[in-house]
Amino acid sequence: MGQAAELTHDAFLYGSDEEFVSTMTPLLQDGLEQGHAAIAAVTRHNIGLLRESLGRQRDLVTFIDRDDWYRRPATTVAGWERLLAQALARGHSHVHIIGEVAFGERHTTWTRYEAALNDVFAGSPAWITCPYDMRALPHSVIADAGRTHPVVLGRQRSPSHSYQRPEELLRAMSEPMPPVIGEPVVAAELTSAASVAAARGLLRNLAVRQGFPAERVEEAVMVVSEIAGNSLRHGAGERWLRVWVTGGSVVCEVTDEGDGVDDLLVSYRPPSPTADGSRGLWLANQLSDALAIAREADITRVRFVIHPQ
Repeated sequence: MGQAAELTHDAFLYGSDEEFVSTMTPLLQDGLEQGHAAIAAVTRHNIGLLRESLGRQRDLVTFIDRDDWYRRPATTVAGWERLLAQALARGHSHVHIIGEVAFGERHTTWTRYEAALNDVFAGSPAWITCPYDMRALPHSVIADAGRTHPVVLGRQRSPSHSYQRPEELLRAMSEPMPPVIGEPVVAAELTSAASVAAARGLLRNLAVRQGFPAERVEEAVMVVSEIAGNSLRHGAGERWLRVWVTGGSVVCEVTDEGDGVDDLLVSYRPPSPTADGSRGLWLANQLSDALAIAREADITRVRFVIHPQ
């Protein structure tokens, strides 16, 4: 972010509305009194609680409906990056964020996201507090909060003894591979730039037939182009593109015999303007609805899902 700083990233485990309000309201107020920017991406219910408890100060806080904010981890990371930059440009020296992740059924995906924040924003002047509602979340998700946050906030702020460095957690907790059913409707070997261009054409036609809006068609084509291009540049052996259609969505897979991705955080970390090799995977993660990378039996597999909307 261009400033020397250190990220503070806490998990807040709460079990009642009163506990949420009595802990989060002073945190926001303390930041506002110091002239810091304040953002709360929480449930609609908790937005109402915070707005009421903050009184006139509520107008100084940016409120975001977490169900709209937490859709894809990569786009959420990019959104935080944008809001941090805007706050610093307005003259704030620090940003207080309350980020209540919408885990849904994608527990592993969003736990990996929580871990990645520690790397992506390590040098940012931000204090991110992530509330975990113990009344609603599975026990396993609550337990993993200690693995992804250096500090756990309860009656007091305490170091987490189960915390893992981001790369360690990402290696131990693989992104689930999107499921496929039956044989692929497209199976094309990738041997050259011309074959990648042909693959783009195949996918474009398929997405159009599935009724994808024009903008989403082009985004799907871009993802395939980036992943296939990365395979040609950095992979080895035979490279293949396979495509399935499942419930109106398109599932694509690119395989090769290369060594895979060394930096497991590359698809979360916004690339610098001079980056080249990392930009493709980051962009693909931005535009796809799910993306997983695995290496098994000397085959590297990148599989991703594109929904119509």
